[in-house]
Amino acid sequence: MSGKCLVVYYSKTGNTKTVAEKVANKMGGDVCEVNEQGVAQPGFDPSGYGLVVVGTPVNGFKTSLPIQGYLAQNKDKLSKYAVYATYSLYPAGTLGGMEKLVGKKPVASGTFKSSDIKLGKIDAKVDDFVASLKK
Repeated sequence: MSGKCLVVYYSKTGNTKTVAEKVANKMGGDVCEVNEQGVAQPGFDPSGYGLVVVGTPVNGFKTSLPIQGYLAQNKDKLSKYAVYATYSLYPAGTLGGMEKLVGKKPVASGTFKSSDIKLGKIDAKVDDFVASLKK
């Protein structure tokens, strides 16, 4: 699995899940949801993947607590990772906060506005994000 991609996400309203599924589909990767406690679905060990993409909704201008927990538990298993955030108003320091939790720079990052996701207007932005992941 070393070359395979894993997309890990926490989603409260479904927006972050929508992006996760689109990214995983375009990357030919697996999708794994994180629960409220920051625990991922069983069977998705991030150390078995060449790239782990982590998605979070912006919560109080920060990374969601479940994703903070996931990153704290798995930061040593992320050899190569990327991040994205879904937001309503402003992503603020969410992506930088994720980088700080992991302790190293992601290979790519992206943001997706909730209203665009709901209107189905993110395909081009997802394509750009996926292109940056493949570099």
